[in-house]
Amino acid sequence: MGLTRPAWSKVNVLILGISFWFFWNYWLDLFFYTSVYLFDAKQSAFLGDFYTAAQAWLAGANPYAISQITFVYPPTSLPFFGMFALFDPESSAVLWMLTYFSLFALALTIMAFTIKGERRFLFVCLVVLLFFSSFPLLYMIEISEVDLIVASLTILSLAAERSGRRFLSAFLLSVGTLMKLNPIFLLIYFVIFRRDLKYLIYFVVSMVVTIGVSLLAVPVQLYWYYLVNILPHLYAQYGVSDTQSIIRFLWLAGLEEPFLQVVSITGVVFFAIFAFYVNSNRWRNFGNSTIRGDAMFLMNGLVVLFFSPRSYISPYAWVIIPLGLFLSSLLMENSRSIYLMLISVATFLLNSQPTGFTGWFLNTYFVSMVVPTITIGNLVMIIGLIPIFLRPTAIFHGIKNQLIHRKQNRPTHFHQTINGSLS
Repeated sequence: MGLTRPAWSKVNVLILGISFWFFWNYWLDLFFYTSVYLFDAKQSAFLGDFYTAAQAWLAGANPYAISQITFVYPPTSLPFFGMFALFDPESSAVLWMLTYFSLFALALTIMAFTIKGERRFLFVCLVVLLFFSSFPLLYMIEISEVDLIVASLTILSLAAERSGRRFLSAFLLSVGTLMKLNPIFLLIYFVIFRRDLKYLIYFVVSMVVTIGVSLLAVPVQLYWYYLVNILPHLYAQYGVSDTQSIIRFLWLAGLEEPFLQVVSITGVVFFAIFAFYVNSNRWRNFGNSTIRGDAMFLMNGLVVLFFSPRSYISPYAWVIIPLGLFLSSLLMENSRSIYLMLISVATFLLNSQPTGFTGWFLNTYFVSMVVPTITIGNLVMIIGLIPIFLRPTAIFHGIKNQLIHRKQNRPTHFHQTINGSLS
């Protein structure tokens, strides 16, 4: 964009001002409304299930066999949820909320310290704006899902990897996976895109050690019950109304379950092939490596959400920090205006409210329904990220001349041979 440092300071102040406007006029009121459920573990939809399941585990019962709740998380997560069950429902709900936001703030802070220069403050400002404008986040708070905690663990994993602490990164990712299985698909970024087989070894070792330690508190019978009775059916739910995934809309179109499973698996496999291909020798130096890494990490998460039958509204809270990373990289480049408009539309849709307006007038005279705004935003963003890897000249000004200059100054085999013989 070619802005000077004083100009960037003004932009950051403007972003913070807009964030405060969102916070004061909309978010604060909605937050206190949704917190009525958050401050009572027995009223909250998912926190109540976590609390009841953890109490059953502490009492020596099987938390997966309780008919009144739906608990589908790996047995390794039970000691974590068990900490909250040691308190009364009201206290545990407050502790849950503090854990939510403290871990998110920690992930944001550590991620910010991996960024250098004026982009760091821009990144923080964008994340704050996305935080206060995210409907999936508000929805997640209302139902007290675990998504923000898992998202924070994956961001801490990314920050550790970029700081050169690969084993710590793999361990954090394994912890997130053992709390909610979806983070395992981020290995596409960490292993396939980054071409880091050793990271996969670290990840597997961390998983095995963590599960082994958990066996000191979690009976092995629960793992067997989970593998036989829960896991096979976990991704076979296609009709949940608030799902923001292409799989649900294909199900509504009348497609059969086997076909939907093929679509889901094929989509992720093709993305893994794409990630491997665009980081081959042919494409590795084609464009800015920083924005390519940020775009791939964001794209990885979006593809998983797009093809998963369990992508409800709340898991889209994951995109807040990865999207802030990508946008801060993009705004530091000399991007074309039409591309910025496309990304802005996708950003708006990813953070939008898919249930429409909730005012009393519209609720009285119109039927409330879930529309696929987040799914559309996901698809638009994925499509918008592809040119960064395959055709950056179409979205960045001046990069074509840089690539030509780099190619002209690259020493040929003949020159290398002559220089070697002269030396």
